[in-house]
Amino acid sequence: GGQNGEKYNSPFVEMLSSLLPGGTGMGGQEAANPIDAIDFAVDKKSGLTLEAMAHELDLGLSSREWFVTGKVLPELFSDRFAFQDPDVKLKGIENYARGVHRLFDQKTARAEVVLCVVNTTVANTITVTWRLSGSVKVGPGFDIKPYVVYTDLKVDPSNGLVIFQEDRFSLPGWDLLLSAFFPFLRPMLAPAAAPVEELRKEMCPV
Repeated sequence: GGQNGEKYNSPFVEMLSSLLPGGTGMGGQEAANPIDAIDFAVDKKSGLTLEAMAHELDLGLSSREWFVTGKVLPELFSDRFAFQDPDVKLKGIENYARGVHRLFDQKTARAEVVLCVVNTTVANTITVTWRLSGSVKVGPGFDIKPYVVYTDLKVDPSNGLVIFQEDRFSLPGWDLLLSAFFPFLRPMLAPAAAPVEELRKEMCPV
């Protein structure tokens, strides 16, 4: 596991996490981290309706792109927040913020929101569709083939705060790894995601 209790589903991914700056896993510390400026003890914005929370998340993610920057709005998240994706699980919004900030190259990584809506089939859930691109800071650094991520944000009905986040990827992990480590194979793999403007037209037809 990682420094802040991350649990990895793959020994290979756990090994890669040790190659991040600092070498202490996804949630480790770093000097002069802008995440230090975030007040994680801020008063919570409790009692929002699901639609109001979706609006807050859409505005915040569009301006702060915290899926890659880590610049979260802690007031929207429960103290019992937990995260998982196909590779890693962790607990705590601060651990999540520090982890993604450390993983992604802050000069190139983008988390461009395509759609942020209340999920009509899963109760108490807001689903964000977004395009991930840029680089990760694993070892010497690797470019990410742009792909679409579907993030389900589960809201605690007792207070309206986000309590759980699960990321689902449009491409399998092996495709993403091969594309990163062996770029010459990309023509034989799934294509990169279209630019975000095209994705928005496709998913949000007027």
